Amino acid sequence: MRLLSPWLAACCLLLAGLAPAAEREFTILHTNDWQSRLLGFGPNNEYSPATVGDDETVGGVARLATLLKQRRAAAGERAVLLLDGGDFTMGTLFHTVSREIGGELRLMSELGYDAATLGNHEFDFRPAGLAAMIGAAHKAEGEQLVPLLSSNLRFDPARKEDDSLQAHATAGRLLPYKLIDRGGIRFGLFGLLGNNAVAVSPMLKPLTFADPVATARAMVEKLREEGAEVVILLSHMGVTRQEDGSWRGEEVELVEQVPGIDIVVGGHSHTALAQPLLVGGRTPVMQAGSEIQHLGELHMRLDEQGRPQLVDYRLHPLDDRTPGDAAISAQVEDFKQVVGERMLAPKGYRFDQPLARVERSLTREFDDPVLANLVTDALRHATASDVAFTGNGTLRDDLRRGRDGVQSVSDLFRLAPLGIGEFDDAPGYPLLKVYVTGQELKNILEVLLLAYQLRDSQSYYPRVSGLRFSYNPWRVPFDRVSRIELGDAEQGYRPLDLQGERLYSIGATSYVGSFTWLIGDLSKGLLQVQPKDAQGRPLADLKAAIIDADPAQPGVQEYKEWQGLLEHIRSLADLDGDGLADIPTRGAAAEQRMLREPSLHPLALYRHAGPLQWGASLALLAGVLLPWRLGRGWRRRRATARASRSSGMA
Repeated sequence: MRLLSPWLAACCLLLAGLAPAAEREFTILHTNDWQSRLLGFGPNNEYSPATVGDDETVGGVARLATLLKQRRAAAGERAVLLLDGGDFTMGTLFHTVSREIGGELRLMSELGYDAATLGNHEFDFRPAGLAAMIGAAHKAEGEQLVPLLSSNLRFDPARKEDDSLQAHATAGRLLPYKLIDRGGIRFGLFGLLGNNAVAVSPMLKPLTFADPVATARAMVEKLREEGAEVVILLSHMGVTRQEDGSWRGEEVELVEQVPGIDIVVGGHSHTALAQPLLVGGRTPVMQAGSEIQHLGELHMRLDEQGRPQLVDYRLHPLDDRTPGDAAISAQVEDFKQVVGERMLAPKGYRFDQPLARVERSLTREFDDPVLANLVTDALRHATASDVAFTGNGTLRDDLRRGRDGVQSVSDLFRLAPLGIGEFDDAPGYPLLKVYVTGQELKNILEVLLLAYQLRDSQSYYPRVSGLRFSYNPWRVPFDRVSRIELGDAEQGYRPLDLQGERLYSIGATSYVGSFTWLIGDLSKGLLQVQPKDAQGRPLADLKAAIIDADPAQPGVQEYKEWQGLLEHIRSLADLDGDGLADIPTRGAAAEQRMLREPSLHPLALYRHAGPLQWGASLALLAGVLLPWRLGRGWRRRRATARASRSSGMA
């Protein structure tokens, strides 16, 4: 017995030394960009979370609830945090009642999220709209409300429009950072909205956002001072893959510039990373796609020096193999009832109402123009305009055929869900109508085209109706459009008269149409457009162009983009007599309306050319002729000098 005692003591000391190491492991579960996608990713009438193995839809918050329970159980005694990278709202019919019921935040709270950051779409209903969401969720959840982190958010003390949001910050529901003690580890969390996300947030004012890099440095220092062993950034910034396969983007670049960040839970670019990006060889940057299609799971441990080390990572798919949580499904059904009563019934629609059938899935890819043509045609018909414009980024979802191709109101709404009114606070961008000359129409196309080419982003890819145009990339910027024809594939096209005084009407959303007042600024004064009314009188601003759907009523009754889209689709022919409109996918519906025609032929280089193309050509010609003339003169002088020397020698 005496011989065993030293061995027992040694074993006990060894186990005691190993125990803390096992306790110093932790798991991060994470999502980003919910986009109010509470139902499955596919036709909503096919989503069946109560059963497994009987549908092809992906996602759904009820399935997420079940998977979270499973992954927490699998972690055992290990510390677990559940975090989100922002944009939890905006994208489906559910967001239309977020201000009234705070549905997304309530669900995040009930799923046990430890923190979420703010994305750009959280501000689509203006600061007061976000404040209303938080207030409604807090009323339902109380102190269990998920903490929202935004470290670089700055309020304007001179303006009242952000006071209601600032009140939530004062009450501790919107924080610059948060410390969480769990499993013997102190975690320090902070949140940032990136520069790109701020740039695409038109409704932010009067809020501003401080420089993310400077803010991150201050936050890391603050959190370390308060004892944080693991510093986690909740980031709505994004990552982008380069042509060589490497990854860049604001999230990667910030970690490179700010030492001390241990983990990044990212968002904004909707990137499903199968494995984290290890920046500097140690800091994992993670994203879990978007719209609750995946759940990310990071397993880490602290080494002897207290440094986080990656153990494992998994990106879990959410599909029909995971049954949905019954309680969460019931709550989503309650939210659907609210949407129907407050949003749809006054307009004559129901959430699950079948409207149309499509024979194949339609995407937002460049070589699949059917969906974009459908939406822009709807804009043109809704505004009764000659032409209509939008950008690819305003098309917010593909149209998935599913099993039988039936598309309901909720499915079709997702194609054009964004925005808020100019004269009202109702969801949806209002439609506007302006008039321009033929030359001004060309100027608009030039700016649309160059914005897409400079940004190198699918979001800026121009989509049009009522015209088709060609451009020559060999021509100078702002003068590349070489052919414009008005009309459509069914009625035929005719060349646009660039010299005439006739006015052409343009239909667009308030978001896209607003840039027509900015053509001069966007082109640095090289091009000009003055939006006008039907009589040719200049329109001072955006509000003057908003369509009044019922002039007999007091004020302006806005006609929303989503309404125009649904009514256009309802008007399509029912070809098979099943009571549903049939969305066309072939022939005229599939025409390409923006054509790239590179050519150095003189006709292509100078067709419809303006001062920029001619000026550049003359400058190029002068650049060639001047050296030639100077060289020719030098050669003549040299020949004369040689002749003189020869004559003298003779």
